[in-house]
Amino acid sequence: MKQIWSVRIFLLCLATFLTFPAHAQIDSLHSLADQAQLSSHPDWLNLLHFKNGVSEIDDPKFFFAPNGKQDPHAELHASLDALITDTSNTKDSVYCKHISRSTWLIEQLPQLAQRLTLPECQELQEEWQNLNPRSVTLVLASAHINSPASAFGHTFLRIDTDQQTPLTSYAVNYAAQTLETNGFIYAYQGIFGGYEGRYSMLPYSKKVQEYSDLEQRDIWEHTLNLSQEEVDRLTRHIFEIRHFYADYFFVSENCSYNLLWLLQIARPGTDLISQFDLDAIPIDTVRAIEQAGFIFRETYRPSNRKRMTQLATHLTQTESWAFVKNTDYDLASIESLPVLEKISALELAVYQLKRQRSQDKIDQSSYSSSLLKLLKARSQLGNPLHVEIEQPASPRTGHLSSRINIGVNHQDNGEINTGMNIGFRLAYHDIYDHESGYLPGAYISFFDTQVVSDGNTTQLDSLHVVDIRSYALQDNFFKPISWQVDLGAKRLFDDALHGYLKSGAGITLGHEKFYVFTMLSPALYVEQDWFWGASVQLGLIGTTGNMKLGLQLSKEWFELSSRSQELGEVFATYQFDQNWALNIKHEVNQLSDDATRRTTSFNIFYYF
Repeated sequence: MKQIWSVRIFLLCLATFLTFPAHAQIDSLHSLADQAQLSSHPDWLNLLHFKNGVSEIDDPKFFFAPNGKQDPHAELHASLDALITDTSNTKDSVYCKHISRSTWLIEQLPQLAQRLTLPECQELQEEWQNLNPRSVTLVLASAHINSPASAFGHTFLRIDTDQQTPLTSYAVNYAAQTLETNGFIYAYQGIFGGYEGRYSMLPYSKKVQEYSDLEQRDIWEHTLNLSQEEVDRLTRHIFEIRHFYADYFFVSENCSYNLLWLLQIARPGTDLISQFDLDAIPIDTVRAIEQAGFIFRETYRPSNRKRMTQLATHLTQTESWAFVKNTDYDLASIESLPVLEKISALELAVYQLKRQRSQDKIDQSSYSSSLLKLLKARSQLGNPLHVEIEQPASPRTGHLSSRINIGVNHQDNGEINTGMNIGFRLAYHDIYDHESGYLPGAYISFFDTQVVSDGNTTQLDSLHVVDIRSYALQDNFFKPISWQVDLGAKRLFDDALHGYLKSGAGITLGHEKFYVFTMLSPALYVEQDWFWGASVQLGLIGTTGNMKLGLQLSKEWFELSSRSQELGEVFATYQFDQNWALNIKHEVNQLSDDATRRTTSFNIFYYF
């Protein structure tokens, strides 16, 4: 028995002797890190996505310390411990999987490199060599209001090897992980952080097809002036952070916001994140990146819808339209057409065929056969047709998202009153704003509040908690339905404030500079009791230069006592600076059995 205990004591002592140097070195590294105050270093806090005293990464697997989400000091010590004690040589080793923070720690503590035997990270090295990152481009896909996830646009990064061949590059995207197709469920989950958000990488050609072909969205590419060292730093962080998730919030911690972390890490000393607390609208993040000095070139890629619209201007014969819209593609029917029209018809047919395939309206076999037939016929007619598409104003040049308005109003409802009105809108763009830099006909407002005063009384005139209007243009190829959803409060009978929820659907015709819309809209109202309403609306919107003009007419019928309201409005907005505009509006409001009320208002808009 004594021999057994002697052996145990000997082994314990031996183990203590052998491990003492390792513990001593760990303690020494802890001391060096503390002396250098690395746990409070801005770079370390950025690597952990720390903001306001807590990490925005919600995946517990990201942290080595149990309280690492709240304690950067504990997470730094735990990271050092994990690096030193891990002797594996696989893709899941601490060094390989946490390559971003590991590299930074080694750079800050040269003694750490002497202590480590670094794994090969073979898979990571192969992926890096295939990616071969040389430069980075920030991509903005324009707003697509009929898609809940993209109502404000979408941003992602492109990692390039050669600027001359961008379609062979890779896109870095941050998005909610969901297959949900119900817009209301998606919006609810997205607003309250119900989805996991993750970074991902995919070929840029697939990303361009997703936005340009399927959703008919323009793309704006912003080449960033990152050095090779900054590109490498950004890429390493992508390789690490893609393994972990953060709760996705549609308004704040969204696709655009989380790309700011990558740029802030790439260029130490940059502060982008602190500018966005309540909301992070994609175009606002692009402006912040520009103001921080990252952008040196912008490139515009028009959507395929715009290409199709321009090609259609060359079709003058009924045979051309019949060829494009029919699926048999009888080449003999366009044989006698002029060459330019024949080329346009063939290229339009290719676009239309691809749309049908993307919408599963044609099977793969028929699609392949028809595509080969069209491309063969087109190849016999010479080089590709150069399509001139007018480049719209860059989204960066549009007004900022929040707005304050202040002005005077003159009201005549039997008695003449002159007063003041003041308003505030949290976001983003409404029908009275100039269209420059924004998608025409796409209007989203959050918390648009208007207060009026006649010198004796001050009262809330209207509140739009959320007001979304999609006046989506229809043409020969695309037939989207226009729609609206409006939740808020406004004054009706006896000037009483009524809460309401209104929705509607209709059609919009015209073009981006001038369009006409009509809408049928049921509504639910409440003051002391609930009651229904239904309205028909007609509107015209025109834009020329810095001026926007509008006319809106509506008639609404109410369930209560068969009352109705007729409303007519004409307005003009002149934008004299990116963030300043003058708005003039005249409104005629007739509630049945009440006097007609005429109101003229003059407002200054300031955007911030």
